[in-house]
Amino acid sequence: MTDRPILFSAPMVRALLAGQKTQTRRLFNGIEQMPNGTFHIYGGIVGVSEEDVSKHAPDYVRVSAGDRFYVCETHYRFGHWQPVATKRTKAGRLKWQFVEDTSEILFDAPALYRKGRHHQDPETPAWHKRLGRFMFRRHSRLALTVTDVRVERLQNISDADAIAEGIEQSERFPDRYLTPAGDYALPKVAYQRLWEAINGAGAWEVNPWVAAYTFRVIRQNIDQIDREAA
Repeated sequence: MTDRPILFSAPMVRALLAGQKTQTRRLFNGIEQMPNGTFHIYGGIVGVSEEDVSKHAPDYVRVSAGDRFYVCETHYRFGHWQPVATKRTKAGRLKWQFVEDTSEILFDAPALYRKGRHHQDPETPAWHKRLGRFMFRRHSRLALTVTDVRVERLQNISDADAIAEGIEQSERFPDRYLTPAGDYALPKVAYQRLWEAINGAGAWEVNPWVAAYTFRVIRQNIDQIDREAA
């Protein structure tokens, strides 16, 4: 069993907390199409058909059933900034690092907070907004236990899987789901627009290979889970 970080946006975290999201798709770059039309799975086999990629590729994905993700998300920590004496930027400027002054963490914005290092007053302790990529495992409030891994073309997603990705259902129209633009569409179309909102215009049409993870959400920190199991 391996534990890995995984980034989610605020809407997707809300879907996890609400029990609406049990799948996520991430780009899988370990497949190359050869000149003869067959496919090469990096670290694996050569010369398989597109139909066989989904059968064999999951064996070469780094994540497997039983592994865990700890969710990294935007959060707020109380601390200050201090210079790192031994490090410089490429331009030769002094590097700074954030130092937390308490172990407290907030997931909703406090009344007053700083979005980054205050250039005139960096060392005064204050609440700071921290992006998900700066979250440590000990801060995470959600664990995901992987139950299934598939490799498939993005556009092969079913309506049921699109719903499992956490798109929000319309209260007035049960077969329609919210898009990032604020309107409603059928499940697969709503997910298509969500994918493009995250990955850029045209990202759906490329129809890349993705690793589709199905998981069980645990509303606990992984370290806490392990301590209780010990």
